[in-house]
Parts: sequence; structure tokens; C-alpha cells
Amino acid sequence: MFVNGTPVIEIVLSNPLLSVKFPESGSVLAVIDTGYEGFAVVPQDIFKKLRLDELSQHKRALTLPTERLIESTGSYARIIIPELKTFRDGFVETTDGVDEIVLGTEFLEGFKLVLDYCTRSFEISSCW
Repeated sequence: MFVNGTPVIEIVLSNPLLSVKFPESGSVLAVIDTGYEGFAVVPQDIFKKLRLDELSQHKRALTLPTERLIESTGSYARIIIPELKTFRDGFVETTDGVDEIVLGTEFLEGFKLVLDYCTRSFEISSCW
């Protein structure tokens, strides 16, 4: 689906090590951003709700479209796509100023994604 011209997908975030998920029930929309090369970036409050701040932390440098470098902190988590009954595990990071869940190209590996801006629709399916 598209929201205000931006492709989004319904997901559930999970920390399987501590048995925590976000949201606790239902799903949440995440932005598909093929310009972001990472797995996922989330707001700090969601990062804390998933208790990812209690796991081993890794620091990374993110390059913004303006070429400015910012530091992110992250850990590993799971992203579930209920519609496809599948999930992917990867590095979920956070940094100041993030106000939406963003899925990048590392998350999209293993999926076929068809964006149709004419009809404002997209299809996602697993390659496996």
C-alpha cells in the first residue's frame, strides 16, 4: 500500500531473545526505503519497548542523503510480515530524530518487490 505517495508495509517487530514484540497486538506500518542500505531503523521509544537496549549494542555510522554522518546504535531483532507469514532477522538500529520505522535494502534481500506508482500499489513476495 502507499501512504502519501510512500510505499509502506504492515509488520511486527520482535525481540525473540526476550520474548517482546511491537506492537503487542496487531501490526504497524513501516516505510520501504530503497535508498537506505541497512536492515531497519526505528524510533528510540520502539527500540526501548523491544528491550533491544538490554542486548549487546553495536555502533554504526549512517550517511544521510545530505552526506552528513550520524551515529546509530543497534542490535539484532526480527521483522515479521504477517501477510506473507514470513520473517527476517537482522540489525535494527536507532538514532536521534527517527520518527518512523524504515526498512532498507538489506531487509528487502530475498523479496520480490513490484512498485506501481501509476496505481499506487505494490506487491511483495518471498523469493524462496
